[in-house]
Amino acid sequence: MFTQKDNQTVIRIPSALKLVGIIGGVWAILVVLTATLAYLPGHPDFSLFTTYLSDIGDTAGWPQILFNSGTLIAAPIRYLVLVLLVLRLTQLGAGRAFAVATLIIGLISGIGTVLMTAVPFSVSPGVHKLGIPLYFLGIVILQTLIGVREWSLSHVPKILPGLSFLMVVVYFIFATLVILYEQGTVGRNTPVIWEWLAFFSSVVWVFAQSILLGKMDAAQ
Repeated sequence: MFTQKDNQTVIRIPSALKLVGIIGGVWAILVVLTATLAYLPGHPDFSLFTTYLSDIGDTAGWPQILFNSGTLIAAPIRYLVLVLLVLRLTQLGAGRAFAVATLIIGLISGIGTVLMTAVPFSVSPGVHKLGIPLYFLGIVILQTLIGVREWSLSHVPKILPGLSFLMVVVYFIFATLVILYEQGTVGRNTPVIWEWLAFFSSVVWVFAQSILLGKMDAAQ
């Protein structure tokens, strides 16, 4: 990941993206897994179809500690992955305007993550709900932007923009269902599975982007 050039240490972006991306993906899995295991003893009725991730984060004790603290740590890691991804795509010809727009939207989405996590629904429903559209709709815009740009770059494997577009669909459906739930159009459990699918798709996306782009020659 590090090379020496003119007596200076230079970070190789592809290698850094691969390393940080893998760390970020593994960390996300560990946070959700450990928090869920801590949640299970008191909630044997746990189900991917009835239990929101935010339900785990709003459960006092170890579930809340593990989930909320872990997610707050994950937020800057995820943003670092985004920064490295943008730098990598810039190497491949993405352009400055794309880089600026992506990092701004990513920051807004990250703020949504912090609001949802740092302020559980039981503490302040208004603040928690504000974080939901900032994060999920922010991801929809962000992944659309990344997917379109990656599709236009000849050196980027087409599976990567495909995964970005998959995230757009999943996150958009979840955000829409949450809005409909708030309006009383659908039941509480309707959006639940889509939140879990959003989590799983985001983890797959991080691994795929970091590993595939991290393997590519920086000279391309």
